[in-house]
Amino acid sequence: MILFTSDLLFGSKILGAAKYAGLRGQGIRNRASLAQHAAAATHFFLDLETELAEGESADELLDAALGHPHLRVFVFAGHLQTERLRKAQAKLAARGADAQQSQVHSRGSLSAHLPTILPPLQGAI
Repeated sequence: MILFTSDLLFGSKILGAAKYAGLRGQGIRNRASLAQHAAAATHFFLDLETELAEGESADELLDAALGHPHLRVFVFAGHLQTERLRKAQAKLAARGADAQQSQVHSRGSLSAHLPTILPPLQGAI
């Protein structure tokens, strides 16, 4: 599982859910890190509100993630970031992304859906 966020509290929640699901979580900071870790990952969580290094954008990072068809991509931002969320949703739709494979959520929605996105290991309850 790969995570791109600078929100330590929310990132910890996602990493905790991944651990509970038996997945190793890896934080990344740029496209190069994504390329390095994507082959071994199953899920990618992209926080649209995180600032990127100069010369990179959330759109490019999303494109890079979608270039790895085996990755389940989950894009999120605060509920007031309607334009960013809408643009990400339009990008997924234009790519014909499977709704189970790639999703866009507000933070609250992602938090509510984490148990189904990253279900706990059998017997871990």
